[in-house]
Amino acid sequence: MFRIRSKNFQNYYSISRHIQQLCYNCCDNKRYILLLIFFLFAIPIIYSISYTSIESQIIDDMDVCSKLLEIIYNSNNTLCSEEAKLRGNKQRIISLSVFGPKENSLFIDEKIFKFIFSLINEAQLLFPTWTIRLYSDKFTIERLNLKNLSQLSTNIDICDVNRIPIIGNVGEYLSGKLWRFLPALDPMVDFLSSRDLDSPLTQREQVVIEQFINSSYLFLTLRDHPLHGIPILGGLWSSALYRNRLLFFRLFSILLDKNKVQQYSFAHDQTLLTELIWPKIKHQTLAFDSYTCQQFQEGQQYPFPTQRPSRDCHVGCVRPCCQNSSQIRFNKPCPQECRPKNHRDWIYC
Repeated sequence: MFRIRSKNFQNYYSISRHIQQLCYNCCDNKRYILLLIFFLFAIPIIYSISYTSIESQIIDDMDVCSKLLEIIYNSNNTLCSEEAKLRGNKQRIISLSVFGPKENSLFIDEKIFKFIFSLINEAQLLFPTWTIRLYSDKFTIERLNLKNLSQLSTNIDICDVNRIPIIGNVGEYLSGKLWRFLPALDPMVDFLSSRDLDSPLTQREQVVIEQFINSSYLFLTLRDHPLHGIPILGGLWSSALYRNRLLFFRLFSILLDKNKVQQYSFAHDQTLLTELIWPKIKHQTLAFDSYTCQQFQEGQQYPFPTQRPSRDCHVGCVRPCCQNSSQIRFNKPCPQECRPKNHRDWIYC
């Protein structure tokens, strides 16, 4: 049993008030039982992680409220697998979805393996303290023998979306592109980076992620191409979950709502980020932008601190890229405003 110290009572009480506001409309007896459990067991856990006050927002689905509280109550578990649980708290996760060609014809089996092997090597070199999580469905995991990937690297976990601990079979209603967002609700994850399976991990992004880790910002978004004209790209954002875990619970609770999340199926993962996440997080966001820095004024905008290694390379590019190829080239110079002040000569920044 956790002991609630009197000097921290006001903090615990404030947290409980926020949770009650989140589930304000969940009015049957189950709500009060869950809130009691939450107050006795989970509040001290959250407070030990850290707490920053958040705006209240009503969640009117009892099932979503129940799942949120159950996730918090089971904060010694993870939204991935038993193997992931053994890694303990404070995990840093590179999260990817593997859903085969059913949503994108590019992802045939042969290409999936090439992408994964390349990512494993890049992560070991650039992000040695991070773990790759592959979220996939049972059929794809078995067909591709993804479980065997653990023999290639100790820093990879396979998460079966049909059997996610605590919340169960999210694969029956959650679109593949959204699976990779699940660690945003994981109490054992401190840092989350959402990435695309077909994009390389590069030193250019490693440098800015390190800056983000050493900052106090909650969110990181990267835009590195003239066509990156939206606030958050689905595979180019990171979050420091532990800095305001309650906020991220609230923002990503949509992933637990079987009905509301349907409007963000297939290629609408970025619509979800634009409509639900960006408005609440933009003023606490660190952004690195090489082309559209004048389009987005919210948050802290910076140019990329390292020069583009080649004109066939940008953060989030589709393989094959970043190989100094003459076939894939940038033809549009970076705007002067988006270049580092001491490197205005970086034409393609």
